[in-house]
Amino acid sequence: MTRDLQVLADTTFDLLIVGAGIYGATLAWDAAQRGLSVALIDQQDFGGGTSANSLKTVHGGVRALQTGNAAEMRLFVRERRALSRIAPHLVHPLPFVVPTYRGLTRHPLVMRTGFGLYDLVAHDRNDLPDPSKHLPRSRLVSRDECLALSPHIDPTGVTGGIVWHDCQMYSSDRVLLSFVQSAVAAGAVAVNYLQMTGWIRDSERVTGVHVEDRVRGTAFEVRASLVANASGPWSRRVTTELPATVTTGRPRGLSKAMNLVTRSITADQAVGGMAGSRFLFAAPWRNVSIIGTSHDPFEGAGGAPPVDDTDVVRFLGEVNDAFPGAALRRDDVRLVHRGLLPADDDAGHDLLKESLVRDHRADGVPGLMTVLGVRYTTARATAQQATDLAFTVLGRAVPPCRTATTPVEGGAITNWNDFLRDARDDRHSPLPPETRVRLAHTYGSGQGDIVRMLGADLSLAVPLSDQCPVTRGELLHAVRGEMAIRLSDAVLRRTEAGSAGHPGAAALHAAAQVMGDELGWTPADRAREVEDVERVYRTAP
Repeated sequence: MTRDLQVLADTTFDLLIVGAGIYGATLAWDAAQRGLSVALIDQQDFGGGTSANSLKTVHGGVRALQTGNAAEMRLFVRERRALSRIAPHLVHPLPFVVPTYRGLTRHPLVMRTGFGLYDLVAHDRNDLPDPSKHLPRSRLVSRDECLALSPHIDPTGVTGGIVWHDCQMYSSDRVLLSFVQSAVAAGAVAVNYLQMTGWIRDSERVTGVHVEDRVRGTAFEVRASLVANASGPWSRRVTTELPATVTTGRPRGLSKAMNLVTRSITADQAVGGMAGSRFLFAAPWRNVSIIGTSHDPFEGAGGAPPVDDTDVVRFLGEVNDAFPGAALRRDDVRLVHRGLLPADDDAGHDLLKESLVRDHRADGVPGLMTVLGVRYTTARATAQQATDLAFTVLGRAVPPCRTATTPVEGGAITNWNDFLRDARDDRHSPLPPETRVRLAHTYGSGQGDIVRMLGADLSLAVPLSDQCPVTRGELLHAVRGEMAIRLSDAVLRRTEAGSAGHPGAAALHAAAQVMGDELGWTPADRAREVEDVERVYRTAP
Protein backbone atom coordinates (compact mmCIF):
# COMPACT_ATOMS: atom_id res chain seq x y z
CA MET A 1 0.00 0.00 0.00
CA THR A 2 1.78 3.12 -1.26
CA ARG A 3 0.90 6.80 -1.33
CA ASP A 4 0.31 7.57 -5.02
CA LEU A 5 -0.65 11.21 -5.52
CA GLN A 6 -0.10 11.11 -9.29
CA VAL A 7 -2.79 8.51 -9.90
CA LEU A 8 -5.10 10.47 -7.60
CA ALA A 9 -4.59 13.65 -9.60
CA ASP A 10 -4.75 12.03 -13.06
CA THR A 11 -7.92 9.93 -12.60
CA THR A 12 -11.58 10.86 -12.63
CA PHE A 13 -13.08 8.39 -10.18
CA ASP A 14 -16.56 6.99 -9.92
CA LEU A 15 -16.56 7.67 -6.19
CA LEU A 16 -14.37 9.94 -4.06
CA ILE A 17 -14.71 9.45 -0.29
CA VAL A 18 -13.68 12.34 1.95
CA GLY A 19 -12.88 10.97 5.39
CA ALA A 20 -11.09 7.70 6.16
CA GLY A 21 -12.62 6.85 9.51
CA ILE A 22 -14.39 3.52 9.92
CA TYR A 23 -17.34 4.62 7.75
CA GLY A 24 -15.19 5.92 4.91
CA ALA A 25 -12.93 2.85 5.07
CA THR A 26 -15.78 0.33 4.90
CA LEU A 27 -17.44 2.29 2.08
CA ALA A 28 -14.20 2.29 0.08
CA TRP A 29 -13.86 -1.47 0.49
CA ASP A 30 -17.44 -2.28 -0.52
CA ALA A 31 -17.52 0.13 -3.48
CA ALA A 32 -14.16 -1.03 -4.83
CA GLN A 33 -15.05 -4.68 -4.37
CA ARG A 34 -18.22 -4.17 -6.39
CA GLY A 35 -16.31 -2.58 -9.27
CA LEU A 36 -16.39 1.20 -8.80
CA SER A 37 -13.20 3.20 -9.24
CA VAL A 38 -12.69 4.64 -5.76
CA ALA A 39 -10.50 7.26 -4.10
CA LEU A 40 -10.27 7.58 -0.31
CA ILE A 41 -8.64 10.60 1.33
CA ASP A 42 -8.24 11.95 4.85
CA GLN A 43 -6.68 15.09 6.28
CA GLN A 44 -5.06 12.94 8.98
CA ASP A 45 -4.02 9.30 9.15
CA PHE A 46 -6.50 6.54 8.41
CA GLY A 47 -8.65 6.31 11.53
CA GLY A 48 -6.70 9.07 13.24
CA GLY A 49 -9.76 11.14 14.17
CA THR A 50 -12.97 10.11 15.91
CA SER A 51 -12.51 6.43 15.02
CA ALA A 52 -9.46 6.31 17.27
CA ASN A 53 -11.84 6.67 20.23
CA SER A 54 -13.23 3.19 20.78
CA LEU A 55 -14.16 0.91 23.65
CA LYS A 56 -13.07 -1.91 21.28
CA THR A 57 -16.43 -3.66 21.73
CA VAL A 58 -18.27 -5.29 18.83
CA HIS A 59 -21.87 -5.08 20.05
CA GLY A 60 -24.56 -7.68 19.56
CA GLY A 61 -27.47 -5.34 20.22
CA VAL A 62 -27.94 -5.85 23.96
CA ARG A 63 -28.66 -2.15 24.44
CA ALA A 64 -31.70 -2.53 22.17
CA LEU A 65 -33.28 -4.65 24.93
CA GLN A 66 -34.17 -1.41 26.70
CA THR A 67 -36.45 -0.40 23.83
CA GLY A 68 -37.43 -3.89 22.69
CA ASN A 69 -36.26 -3.08 19.16
CA ALA A 70 -35.89 -6.55 17.65
CA ALA A 71 -34.91 -5.18 14.22
CA GLU A 72 -32.02 -3.25 15.75
CA MET A 73 -30.92 -6.33 17.69
CA ARG A 74 -30.97 -8.38 14.48
CA LEU A 75 -28.79 -5.78 12.75
CA PHE A 76 -26.18 -5.88 15.49
CA VAL A 77 -26.20 -9.67 15.74
CA ARG A 78 -25.72 -9.95 11.99
CA GLU A 79 -22.90 -7.40 11.89
CA ARG A 80 -21.10 -8.87 14.91
CA ARG A 81 -21.20 -12.22 13.15
CA ALA A 82 -19.93 -10.67 9.90
CA LEU A 83 -16.95 -9.03 11.61
CA SER A 84 -16.09 -12.28 13.39
CA ARG A 85 -16.11 -14.02 10.02
CA ILE A 86 -14.15 -11.53 7.93
CA ALA A 87 -11.59 -10.42 10.55
CA PRO A 88 -11.09 -13.52 12.75
CA HIS A 89 -7.63 -12.43 13.90
CA LEU A 90 -8.94 -9.12 15.21
CA VAL A 91 -12.43 -9.90 16.58
CA HIS A 92 -12.77 -12.34 19.49
CA PRO A 93 -15.49 -13.42 21.95
CA LEU A 94 -15.55 -11.67 25.32
CA PRO A 95 -17.87 -12.37 28.29
CA PHE A 96 -19.73 -9.46 29.90
CA VAL A 97 -21.31 -9.41 33.35
CA VAL A 98 -23.70 -6.93 34.96
CA PRO A 99 -25.25 -7.14 38.44
CA THR A 100 -28.95 -7.53 39.15
CA TYR A 101 -30.88 -5.75 41.91
CA ARG A 102 -34.28 -5.92 43.59
CA GLY A 103 -35.70 -2.96 41.67
CA LEU A 104 -38.03 -3.67 38.76
CA THR A 105 -35.77 -2.72 35.83
CA ARG A 106 -32.70 -4.58 37.17
CA HIS A 107 -34.56 -7.47 38.83
CA PRO A 108 -33.06 -10.89 38.01
CA LEU A 109 -36.35 -12.21 36.60
CA VAL A 110 -36.73 -9.17 34.36
CA MET A 111 -33.10 -9.42 33.25
CA ARG A 112 -33.38 -13.16 32.65
CA THR A 113 -36.54 -12.64 30.60
CA GLY A 114 -34.91 -9.88 28.58
CA PHE A 115 -31.77 -11.84 27.85
CA GLY A 116 -33.85 -14.91 27.06
CA LEU A 117 -35.55 -12.81 24.39
CA TYR A 118 -32.14 -11.63 23.22
CA ASP A 119 -30.90 -15.23 22.89
CA LEU A 120 -33.99 -16.00 20.84
CA VAL A 121 -33.47 -13.03 18.52
CA ALA A 122 -29.77 -13.97 18.25
CA HIS A 123 -30.54 -17.63 17.51
CA ASP A 124 -28.24 -17.66 14.46
CA ARG A 125 -25.34 -15.86 16.11
CA ASN A 126 -23.15 -18.95 15.66
CA ASP A 127 -23.80 -19.49 11.96
CA LEU A 128 -20.05 -19.32 11.47
CA PRO A 129 -17.71 -22.01 10.13
CA ASP A 130 -15.12 -21.33 12.86
CA PRO A 131 -16.22 -22.85 16.20
CA SER A 132 -13.73 -20.65 18.06
CA LYS A 133 -16.00 -17.69 17.28
CA HIS A 134 -19.18 -19.27 18.69
CA LEU A 135 -20.89 -17.48 21.57
CA PRO A 136 -22.71 -19.28 24.41
CA ARG A 137 -26.18 -18.36 25.64
CA SER A 138 -26.58 -15.82 28.41
CA ARG A 139 -26.92 -17.13 31.94
CA LEU A 140 -28.09 -15.91 35.33
CA VAL A 141 -25.46 -16.17 38.10
CA SER A 142 -25.67 -16.03 41.88
CA ARG A 143 -24.75 -13.04 43.98
CA ASP A 144 -21.50 -14.71 45.06
CA GLU A 145 -20.47 -15.50 41.48
CA CYS A 146 -21.36 -12.02 40.30
CA LEU A 147 -19.25 -10.40 43.01
CA ALA A 148 -16.39 -12.82 42.30
CA LEU A 149 -16.49 -11.81 38.63
CA SER A 150 -17.00 -8.12 39.52
CA PRO A 151 -14.95 -7.54 42.67
CA HIS A 152 -14.78 -3.76 42.29
CA ILE A 153 -18.51 -2.93 42.12
CA ASP A 154 -20.47 -1.80 45.17
CA PRO A 155 -22.02 -5.01 46.60
CA THR A 156 -24.90 -3.12 48.21
CA GLY A 157 -28.20 -4.40 46.88
CA VAL A 158 -26.66 -6.84 44.42
CA THR A 159 -28.81 -9.98 44.12
CA GLY A 160 -26.95 -11.78 41.32
CA GLY A 161 -25.87 -11.08 37.77
CA ILE A 162 -26.28 -11.78 34.08
CA VAL A 163 -23.41 -13.05 31.94
CA TRP A 164 -23.53 -12.84 28.14
CA HIS A 165 -20.98 -12.75 25.33
CA ASP A 166 -20.21 -10.04 22.81
CA CYS A 167 -16.94 -9.55 20.94
CA GLN A 168 -13.90 -7.35 21.33
CA MET A 169 -11.42 -6.02 18.80
CA TYR A 170 -7.80 -6.87 19.45
CA SER A 171 -7.06 -3.62 17.63
CA SER A 172 -9.80 -1.35 16.33
CA ASP A 173 -7.12 0.57 14.44
CA ARG A 174 -6.03 -2.54 12.54
CA VAL A 175 -9.65 -3.46 11.83
CA LEU A 176 -10.03 -0.09 10.12
CA LEU A 177 -6.66 -0.42 8.36
CA SER A 178 -7.68 -3.86 7.09
CA PHE A 179 -10.70 -2.30 5.38
CA VAL A 180 -8.43 0.29 3.74
CA GLN A 181 -5.92 -2.37 2.67
CA SER A 182 -8.74 -4.50 1.27
CA ALA A 183 -10.09 -1.51 -0.67
CA VAL A 184 -6.63 -0.86 -2.15
CA ALA A 185 -6.25 -4.55 -3.03
CA ALA A 186 -9.58 -4.24 -4.89
CA GLY A 187 -8.27 -1.27 -6.89
CA ALA A 188 -9.01 1.78 -4.74
CA VAL A 189 -6.52 4.63 -4.30
CA ALA A 190 -6.12 5.63 -0.65
CA VAL A 191 -4.07 8.60 0.56
CA ASN A 192 -3.68 9.94 4.09
CA TYR A 193 -2.64 13.46 5.15
CA LEU A 194 -4.45 15.02 2.22
CA GLN A 195 -6.40 18.09 3.31
CA MET A 196 -9.58 18.97 1.46
CA THR A 197 -9.53 22.75 0.94
CA GLY A 198 -12.68 23.27 -1.15
CA TRP A 199 -15.27 21.87 -3.53
CA ILE A 200 -15.09 21.71 -7.31
CA ARG A 201 -18.50 22.47 -8.81
CA ASP A 202 -19.93 22.57 -12.31
CA SER A 203 -22.97 24.78 -11.83
CA GLU A 204 -24.80 23.07 -8.93
CA ARG A 205 -23.09 19.69 -9.37
CA VAL A 206 -20.16 18.66 -7.17
CA THR A 207 -17.44 17.18 -9.39
CA GLY A 208 -14.53 16.85 -6.99
CA VAL A 209 -12.47 18.60 -4.34
CA HIS A 210 -9.41 20.80 -4.05
CA VAL A 211 -6.75 19.23 -1.85
CA GLU A 212 -3.40 20.07 -0.30
CA ASP A 213 -0.80 17.46 0.50
CA ARG A 214 0.15 17.97 4.14
CA VAL A 215 3.39 16.05 3.63
CA ARG A 216 4.86 18.00 0.70
CA GLY A 217 2.64 21.08 0.62
CA THR A 218 1.54 20.68 -3.01
CA ALA A 219 -2.02 21.43 -4.10
CA PHE A 220 -4.10 19.78 -6.82
CA GLU A 221 -7.60 18.59 -7.68
CA VAL A 222 -9.30 15.21 -7.26
CA ARG A 223 -12.28 14.67 -9.54
CA ALA A 224 -15.11 12.16 -9.34
CA SER A 225 -18.61 11.54 -10.65
CA LEU A 226 -19.83 11.26 -7.06
CA VAL A 227 -18.31 12.53 -3.81
CA ALA A 228 -19.19 10.97 -0.45
CA ASN A 229 -18.76 13.15 2.61
CA ALA A 230 -17.75 10.70 5.34
CA SER A 231 -15.91 13.26 7.46
CA GLY A 232 -18.04 12.74 10.59
CA PRO A 233 -17.66 15.63 13.02
CA TRP A 234 -15.76 17.58 10.37
CA SER A 235 -18.82 17.56 8.06
CA ARG A 236 -20.05 20.88 9.42
CA ARG A 237 -16.81 22.51 8.35
CA VAL A 238 -16.41 20.94 4.92
CA THR A 239 -19.98 21.78 3.85
CA THR A 240 -20.04 25.43 4.94
CA GLU A 241 -19.59 26.76 1.38
CA LEU A 242 -22.43 24.60 0.03
CA PRO A 243 -26.12 25.59 0.07
CA ALA A 244 -27.78 25.64 3.47
CA THR A 245 -30.01 22.73 2.42
CA VAL A 246 -27.01 20.41 2.76
CA THR A 247 -27.29 20.79 6.53
CA THR A 248 -29.70 17.85 6.22
CA GLY A 249 -26.62 15.67 5.92
CA ARG A 250 -24.82 17.09 8.94
CA PRO A 251 -25.27 15.95 12.55
CA ARG A 252 -27.84 18.07 14.37
CA GLY A 253 -25.62 18.18 17.41
CA LEU A 254 -22.36 16.68 18.63
CA SER A 255 -21.56 14.64 21.71
CA LYS A 256 -18.07 14.67 23.20
CA ALA A 257 -17.24 11.04 23.95
CA MET A 258 -14.39 9.82 26.14
CA ASN A 259 -12.92 6.45 27.12
CA LEU A 260 -10.11 5.92 29.61
CA VAL A 261 -7.29 3.41 29.40
CA THR A 262 -6.27 2.60 32.98
CA ARG A 263 -4.33 0.10 35.01
CA SER A 264 -6.07 -3.26 34.93
CA ILE A 265 -9.15 -3.56 37.15
CA THR A 266 -10.68 -6.49 35.25
CA ALA A 267 -9.85 -10.17 34.82
CA ASP A 268 -11.18 -12.14 31.84
CA GLN A 269 -14.54 -10.44 31.37
CA ALA A 270 -15.97 -6.98 30.84
CA VAL A 271 -17.78 -5.71 33.91
CA GLY A 272 -20.70 -3.31 34.18
CA GLY A 273 -21.05 -1.03 37.18
CA MET A 274 -23.76 1.49 38.03
CA ALA A 275 -22.87 5.18 37.90
CA GLY A 276 -26.09 6.96 38.77
CA SER A 277 -28.77 5.48 36.53
CA ARG A 278 -26.55 3.96 33.84
CA PHE A 279 -23.92 1.29 33.45
CA LEU A 280 -20.29 2.05 32.72
CA PHE A 281 -18.20 -0.83 31.40
CA ALA A 282 -14.63 -1.77 32.18
CA ALA A 283 -13.19 -4.22 29.67
CA PRO A 284 -9.87 -6.11 29.83
CA TRP A 285 -7.55 -5.29 26.94
CA ARG A 286 -3.80 -5.65 26.45
CA ASN A 287 -3.16 -6.06 30.21
CA VAL A 288 -5.00 -2.81 30.94
CA SER A 289 -8.66 -1.86 31.23
CA ILE A 290 -10.66 0.35 28.88
CA ILE A 291 -13.50 2.13 30.67
CA GLY A 292 -16.32 4.09 29.12
CA THR A 293 -18.07 5.77 27.75
CA SER A 294 -18.75 9.34 28.90
CA HIS A 295 -20.91 11.60 26.75
CA ASP A 296 -21.22 15.37 27.09
CA PRO A 297 -22.82 17.96 24.81
CA PHE A 298 -20.36 19.83 22.62
CA GLU A 299 -20.73 23.31 21.20
CA GLY A 300 -18.46 24.16 18.34
CA ALA A 301 -17.77 23.64 14.67
CA GLY A 302 -16.71 20.01 15.10
CA GLY A 303 -13.40 18.34 14.43
CA ALA A 304 -11.20 17.08 17.26
CA PRO A 305 -12.55 18.02 20.71
CA PRO A 306 -10.36 19.43 23.46
CA VAL A 307 -10.37 17.37 26.66
CA ASP A 308 -8.68 18.91 29.66
CA ASP A 309 -7.77 17.48 33.03
CA THR A 310 -11.06 18.66 34.51
CA ASP A 311 -12.95 16.41 32.10
CA VAL A 312 -10.79 13.42 33.01
CA VAL A 313 -11.06 13.95 36.76
CA ARG A 314 -14.83 14.38 36.55
CA PHE A 315 -15.26 11.21 34.51
CA LEU A 316 -12.88 9.36 36.82
CA GLY A 317 -15.27 10.26 39.65
CA GLU A 318 -18.11 8.56 37.74
CA VAL A 319 -15.90 5.55 37.12
CA ASN A 320 -15.16 5.26 40.84
CA ASP A 321 -18.89 5.48 41.56
CA ALA A 322 -19.36 2.48 39.25
CA PHE A 323 -16.28 0.60 40.52
CA PRO A 324 -15.52 1.92 44.02
CA GLY A 325 -13.32 -1.05 44.89
CA ALA A 326 -10.90 -0.13 42.10
CA ALA A 327 -10.13 3.24 43.73
CA LEU A 328 -8.66 4.59 40.50
CA ARG A 329 -6.54 7.70 40.76
CA ARG A 330 -5.55 10.23 38.15
CA ASP A 331 -2.11 8.67 37.73
CA ASP A 332 -3.77 5.31 36.93
CA VAL A 333 -5.00 6.78 33.62
CA ARG A 334 -2.58 5.77 30.88
CA LEU A 335 -4.34 7.18 27.85
CA VAL A 336 -7.44 9.27 27.13
CA HIS A 337 -9.47 8.57 24.00
CA ARG A 338 -11.69 11.39 22.85
CA GLY A 339 -13.90 12.11 19.86
CA LEU A 340 -17.09 13.77 18.67
CA LEU A 341 -20.10 11.66 17.76
CA PRO A 342 -23.19 12.80 15.83
CA ALA A 343 -26.32 13.39 17.89
CA ASP A 344 -30.02 13.30 17.08
CA ASP A 345 -30.70 16.53 18.98
CA ASP A 346 -29.26 20.03 18.73
CA ALA A 347 -27.93 19.88 22.29
CA GLY A 348 -25.86 16.76 21.68
CA HIS A 349 -27.49 14.65 24.42
CA ASP A 350 -28.82 11.75 22.31
CA LEU A 351 -26.47 9.89 19.98
CA LEU A 352 -27.56 9.26 16.41
CA LYS A 353 -29.58 6.05 16.58
CA GLU A 354 -29.45 5.11 12.90
CA SER A 355 -26.72 5.80 10.37
CA LEU A 356 -27.45 8.53 7.86
CA VAL A 357 -26.95 7.91 4.13
CA ARG A 358 -28.24 10.79 2.01
CA ASP A 359 -28.18 11.67 -1.68
CA HIS A 360 -27.98 15.48 -1.86
CA ARG A 361 -29.74 15.69 -5.22
CA ALA A 362 -32.80 16.20 -3.04
CA ASP A 363 -31.10 19.31 -1.61
CA GLY A 364 -30.18 20.76 -4.99
CA VAL A 365 -26.55 19.59 -4.86
CA PRO A 366 -26.14 16.64 -7.25
CA GLY A 367 -22.89 14.71 -7.16
CA LEU A 368 -22.72 14.72 -3.35
CA MET A 369 -23.81 12.20 -0.76
CA THR A 370 -23.31 12.02 3.00
CA VAL A 371 -22.49 8.94 5.06
CA LEU A 372 -22.64 9.38 8.82
CA GLY A 373 -22.78 6.92 11.71
CA VAL A 374 -21.81 6.16 15.29
CA ARG A 375 -20.67 2.56 15.81
CA TYR A 376 -17.89 0.36 14.51
CA THR A 377 -20.21 -2.64 14.62
CA THR A 378 -22.64 -1.36 12.00
CA ALA A 379 -20.21 0.48 9.71
CA ARG A 380 -20.08 -2.39 7.22
CA ALA A 381 -23.88 -2.46 6.91
CA THR A 382 -23.98 1.31 6.43
CA ALA A 383 -21.33 0.99 3.72
CA GLN A 384 -23.49 -1.60 1.97
CA GLN A 385 -26.44 0.81 1.99
CA ALA A 386 -24.24 3.69 0.78
CA THR A 387 -22.69 1.63 -2.03
CA ASP A 388 -26.15 0.57 -3.21
CA LEU A 389 -27.09 4.26 -3.32
CA ALA A 390 -23.87 5.19 -5.15
CA PHE A 391 -24.62 2.73 -7.96
CA THR A 392 -28.16 4.08 -8.21
CA VAL A 393 -26.97 7.68 -8.37
CA LEU A 394 -24.42 6.75 -11.04
CA GLY A 395 -27.20 5.11 -13.05
CA ARG A 396 -25.77 1.60 -12.89
CA ALA A 397 -27.21 -1.76 -11.93
CA VAL A 398 -26.52 -2.56 -8.29
CA PRO A 399 -24.30 -5.65 -7.94
CA PRO A 400 -24.68 -7.86 -4.86
CA CYS A 401 -22.64 -6.99 -1.77
CA ARG A 402 -20.10 -9.61 -0.65
CA THR A 403 -18.40 -7.81 2.25
CA ALA A 404 -20.25 -9.77 4.96
CA THR A 405 -18.49 -12.98 3.94
CA THR A 406 -15.28 -11.90 2.18
CA PRO A 407 -12.26 -11.86 4.50
CA VAL A 408 -10.45 -8.56 4.84
CA GLU A 409 -6.67 -8.43 4.46
CA GLY A 410 -5.25 -10.79 7.09
CA GLY A 411 -8.56 -12.56 7.60
CA ALA A 412 -8.06 -15.67 5.44
CA ILE A 413 -8.18 -18.00 8.45
CA THR A 414 -10.37 -21.11 8.65
CA ASN A 415 -10.01 -21.81 12.36
CA TRP A 416 -8.54 -19.15 14.62
CA ASN A 417 -7.52 -21.48 17.45
CA ASP A 418 -5.69 -23.80 15.04
CA PHE A 419 -4.04 -20.86 13.31
CA LEU A 420 -2.84 -19.39 16.61
CA ARG A 421 -1.54 -22.76 17.82
CA ASP A 422 0.39 -23.27 14.58
CA ALA A 423 1.93 -19.82 14.89
CA ARG A 424 2.93 -20.41 18.51
CA ASP A 425 4.39 -23.88 17.87
CA ASP A 426 6.29 -23.09 14.66
CA ARG A 427 9.65 -24.73 15.42
CA HIS A 428 11.20 -23.52 12.17
CA SER A 429 10.97 -19.86 13.14
CA PRO A 430 13.84 -18.24 15.07
CA LEU A 431 11.35 -15.88 16.72
CA PRO A 432 10.19 -16.55 20.29
CA PRO A 433 6.64 -17.98 20.65
CA GLU A 434 5.28 -14.85 22.31
CA THR A 435 6.38 -12.77 19.32
CA ARG A 436 4.79 -15.18 16.87
CA VAL A 437 1.52 -15.13 18.82
CA ARG A 438 1.48 -11.34 18.88
CA LEU A 439 2.20 -11.14 15.14
CA ALA A 440 -0.62 -13.62 14.45
CA HIS A 441 -3.07 -11.38 16.33
CA THR A 442 -1.84 -8.24 14.59
CA TYR A 443 -1.41 -9.38 10.99
CA GLY A 444 -3.53 -12.54 10.81
CA SER A 445 -2.95 -14.54 7.65
CA GLY A 446 -0.46 -11.88 6.54
CA GLN A 447 1.85 -12.57 9.46
CA GLY A 448 3.99 -14.94 7.38
CA ASP A 449 5.52 -12.02 5.49
CA ILE A 450 6.47 -10.29 8.76
CA VAL A 451 7.80 -13.50 10.31
CA ARG A 452 9.97 -14.16 7.26
CA MET A 453 11.29 -10.59 7.23
CA LEU A 454 12.23 -10.74 10.92
CA GLY A 455 13.69 -14.24 10.56
CA ALA A 456 15.84 -13.20 7.59
CA ASP A 457 17.33 -10.26 9.47
CA LEU A 458 17.31 -10.82 13.20
CA SER A 459 18.41 -7.23 13.80
CA LEU A 460 14.87 -6.30 12.78
CA ALA A 461 13.47 -8.74 15.35
CA VAL A 462 14.97 -6.72 18.21
CA PRO A 463 12.24 -5.17 20.41
CA LEU A 464 12.03 -1.39 20.59
CA SER A 465 12.94 -1.61 24.29
CA ASP A 466 12.95 -3.98 27.24
CA GLN A 467 9.45 -2.72 28.12
CA CYS A 468 8.02 -2.67 24.56
CA PRO A 469 7.97 -5.99 22.65
CA VAL A 470 7.09 -4.45 19.27
CA THR A 471 10.02 -5.06 16.93
CA ARG A 472 11.97 -2.67 14.75
CA GLY A 473 10.86 -4.65 11.72
CA GLU A 474 7.21 -3.93 12.46
CA LEU A 475 7.96 -0.21 12.37
CA LEU A 476 9.79 -0.65 9.08
CA HIS A 477 6.86 -2.60 7.65
CA ALA A 478 4.47 0.14 8.76
CA VAL A 479 6.45 2.66 6.71
CA ARG A 480 7.10 0.53 3.64
CA GLY A 481 3.83 -1.35 3.36
CA GLU A 482 1.17 0.43 5.44
CA MET A 483 1.61 4.12 4.62
CA ALA A 484 2.76 5.22 8.08
CA ILE A 485 3.94 8.80 7.61
CA ARG A 486 4.19 10.07 11.17
CA LEU A 487 5.62 8.40 14.25
CA SER A 488 2.15 8.48 15.80
CA ASP A 489 0.78 6.44 12.86
CA ALA A 490 3.15 3.58 13.59
CA VAL A 491 3.19 3.74 17.38
CA LEU A 492 -0.54 4.27 17.96
CA ARG A 493 -2.29 2.63 14.99
CA ARG A 494 -0.11 0.29 12.89
CA THR A 495 1.45 -1.47 15.88
CA GLU A 496 0.46 -1.96 19.51
CA ALA A 497 3.54 -0.14 20.80
CA GLY A 498 1.66 2.76 22.35
CA SER A 499 -2.00 1.81 22.11
CA ALA A 500 -2.32 0.70 25.76
CA GLY A 501 -0.28 3.53 27.25
CA HIS A 502 3.07 5.24 26.95
CA PRO A 503 5.60 2.73 25.57
CA GLY A 504 8.51 4.43 27.33
CA ALA A 505 11.02 7.00 26.13
CA ALA A 506 13.48 4.34 24.94
CA ALA A 507 10.86 2.72 22.69
CA LEU A 508 9.72 6.05 21.26
CA HIS A 509 13.24 7.11 20.38
CA ALA A 510 14.04 3.69 18.90
CA ALA A 511 10.89 3.86 16.77
CA ALA A 512 11.76 7.39 15.64
CA GLN A 513 15.24 6.17 14.67
CA VAL A 514 13.84 3.33 12.54
CA MET A 515 11.29 5.55 10.80
CA GLY A 516 13.71 8.44 10.47
CA ASP A 517 16.35 6.29 8.78
CA GLU A 518 13.74 5.09 6.28
CA LEU A 519 12.11 8.47 5.63
CA GLY A 520 15.18 10.70 5.84
CA TRP A 521 14.26 12.57 9.01
CA THR A 522 16.73 15.04 10.48
CA PRO A 523 17.46 15.02 14.23
CA ALA A 524 15.02 17.93 14.52
CA ASP A 525 12.38 15.92 12.66
CA ARG A 526 12.84 13.00 15.04
CA ALA A 527 12.56 15.24 18.08
CA ARG A 528 9.39 16.84 16.73
CA GLU A 529 7.82 13.45 15.97
CA VAL A 530 8.60 12.18 19.46
CA GLU A 531 7.11 15.31 21.00
CA ASP A 532 3.94 14.93 18.92
CA VAL A 533 3.47 11.41 20.31
CA GLU A 534 4.25 12.56 23.85
CA ARG A 535 1.46 15.12 23.48
CA VAL A 536 -1.05 12.30 22.93
CA TYR A 537 -0.39 11.02 26.44
CA ARG A 538 -0.99 14.42 27.99
CA THR A 539 -4.58 15.28 28.76
CA ALA A 540 -4.78 18.62 26.99
CA PRO A 541 -4.03 18.66 23.25
